[in-house]
Amino acid sequence: MANGLLLNFVLVFVIISAAILVAYRFRFCSIPLLILLGVLFGPHAPHGTFFDFRLVKETESVAVLSQLGILLLLFYLGLEFSASKVIQRGTTILKGGSIYVTLNFLRGLALGWLFFRSWPETLVVAGITTVSSSAIITKLLVELKRTANPETELILGIMVFEDAFIAVYLSILSGYFMAQGTSAAAGLVAGLATLAFIIGVLYLGRFIGPFLDRCLNFRSGEPLIMVVFTLLLAMAWFAEEVGVTEAVGALLLGLVLAETSHAKRLIQLVTPLRDLFGAVFFFSFGMHIDCRQFASVASLALVAALATVVGNFIAGWLSAWACGYRGRAPVNVACTIIARGEFAIIAAGLTGASAAAKIMPPLAALYVLMLAFVNPVLAKRTRWIHGELEKIGRFFSRKKAGSLSS
Repeated sequence: MANGLLLNFVLVFVIISAAILVAYRFRFCSIPLLILLGVLFGPHAPHGTFFDFRLVKETESVAVLSQLGILLLLFYLGLEFSASKVIQRGTTILKGGSIYVTLNFLRGLALGWLFFRSWPETLVVAGITTVSSSAIITKLLVELKRTANPETELILGIMVFEDAFIAVYLSILSGYFMAQGTSAAAGLVAGLATLAFIIGVLYLGRFIGPFLDRCLNFRSGEPLIMVVFTLLLAMAWFAEEVGVTEAVGALLLGLVLAETSHAKRLIQLVTPLRDLFGAVFFFSFGMHIDCRQFASVASLALVAALATVVGNFIAGWLSAWACGYRGRAPVNVACTIIARGEFAIIAAGLTGASAAAKIMPPLAALYVLMLAFVNPVLAKRTRWIHGELEKIGRFFSRKKAGSLSS
């Protein structure tokens, strides 16, 4: 029995390693490959009389590592985007982020209502389609060598704003489904309780920051990562006990610890763990997807992906333009933040036992896969896209001038 579990574990990491190596070789994001391989080799993989791709099983050990992946992913984001950074970029984040998130959220609500004509499903679709993938965006910025570009600060600012928005939105959404959708009032009360918890943690964090700074003052990295990892697990447990998702608890702890002098060390220590367990999370998510269900959601995913590409381009361009960026910079912003990823997957998993529970995971997975493949293609061709837009602008300018002269 033990040998069977170990073999399953070995196969999981062999497949994950293959996905990472292929993505590295072709300079592509590994997230869609991890999800796709989870679909192709998981418990619901294609199988028949003469073939069977079901190589790995969803065991408790894989599930635990997957859950750790979610915690470390959001904890890392909290460490990267502390409250002080939000304050420093306040004007840019507020202006650009509010325009971007509002337009995308309204589009998500419209899509959800168009698809399902039901508020629970509509709210989930809005959560899936609104927020971009920090992992994919960061990887694209590094690979395209745009980290030093002026508009990259706006992109990072939008990501910070999105993190704040999605933390609140996921909390309200999870509160609604934890209340089993009994009524809008019940969901609202649960959401308000969650918001009170978030505000309380952040407020107390201002006072316990100096205390944590002293307590975590270890010369060696071993006691530091052990104590912080224990705090992360305790925070996740406590958050779940009070009715908040453990992922949001991890994000809040990251935001609090980001204000300490140990934030940079923690980022260095957490990054390898984030990559390792995060890869297991995306692969495990794919293992839960029955690829036979893709046919039933293919049209919805395609419409959602097309609407996201067009709507996101408009929202990204307008947010950059409103913040004073001109020329190719707004196009860079609009084409870099198209992909959806970890938060779409998390939002799809919050449906619990609702009517949307069966359709949302495959819809989110196929939607994420489509955009994950489209985003790098568009991001690498912003120069050509900007040139084509300038040609169109000059054409209409000449046409308008001709009509005025006549």
